[in-house]
Amino acid sequence: MGKKKTKREKQREDRDQAVEEERVAKELFEARRRKYRIAAVVLPIVALVAAVGVYLGTDDKQLAGLTGMVGVAIWVPLFLGAIGSEVTPRDRTRAGAIDFGGGNKRQ
Repeated sequence: MGKKKTKREKQREDRDQAVEEERVAKELFEARRRKYRIAAVVLPIVALVAAVGVYLGTDDKQLAGLTGMVGVAIWVPLFLGAIGSEVTPRDRTRAGAIDFGGGNKRQ
């Protein structure tokens, strides 16, 4: 039978495990953010090329415009998601940190 671990050793192992889990989660978050950025840059270019290709291929201005608008309609939420991924969440671990927007109203 092995040596019994002390409370301090157990806490150290738990802390090391928590740090490792946080590092892995941060790497996954960064990879997702990188994909959003790439997609936010590539999508408008692809939509523009598709719209020009449709116009040159079919001589249909409305279809080309629709293709461009669909590209923009997909790009806007993607772009906003890329911007939103830059915002760090606020600390909500304490009940006093929650602000319901009421200000300091006196009754």
